[in-house]
Amino acid sequence: VVLTGDRTTGPLHLGHYVGSLKARLKLQNEAEQYVLLADLQSLTDNVGRHYQVSHNVVEVAMDYLAVGVGPIKSTIFIQSQVPELAELAMLLMNLVTVARLERNPTIKEEIRLRRFERDIPAGFLVYPVSQAADITAFKATIVPVGEDQLPMIEQTNELVRSFNASVGQDVLVECEALLSSVGRLPGLDGKAKMSKSMDNAMRLSAELDQISRDENR
Repeated sequence: VVLTGDRTTGPLHLGHYVGSLKARLKLQNEAEQYVLLADLQSLTDNVGRHYQVSHNVVEVAMDYLAVGVGPIKSTIFIQSQVPELAELAMLLMNLVTVARLERNPTIKEEIRLRRFERDIPAGFLVYPVSQAADITAFKATIVPVGEDQLPMIEQTNELVRSFNASVGQDVLVECEALLSSVGRLPGLDGKAKMSKSMDNAMRLSAELDQISRDENR
């Protein structure tokens, strides 16, 4: 069982294609694949932009369909439409400390990039717990991720073990990371990875004139 997906913070780009979408095309023929449109997780650092986050649900879904990830072979779903995910996340939050969340290397780097310092939204800090709920609710055994997301998988499995120990039986299952065979795609500025937030990405839905402009940067 595979669980994968994207935060709905904007249309997808070439970095997403080489890093994850291409693998999903293959996996949907080999496994039971669930593809998450993570709108709730997008709100953790997009407060006040909820209308844009909702609009991007449609944009990202259209990008999925455009590359061939579709409902015939994959189950595509919206995070906020499955309330059990939020319920499970709340239960898992009782099994982790703030100190442990702050030690997560992925979260530490994201906090640095967003310049939160100590003004960290609580929802953003517990992002690993929300992700763990998404993975374990579907009993996913394989999670395709980039190398920078390995600490998130480690923390998910920690929570699985803590939860099972607390209830006295193996309810949740541990998962394995499936690393991308392709490294980070450089941004159009040549200085960093291709990223929506850094405005150095070429969208999958880009028109010809936009592609020409991007090529001439």
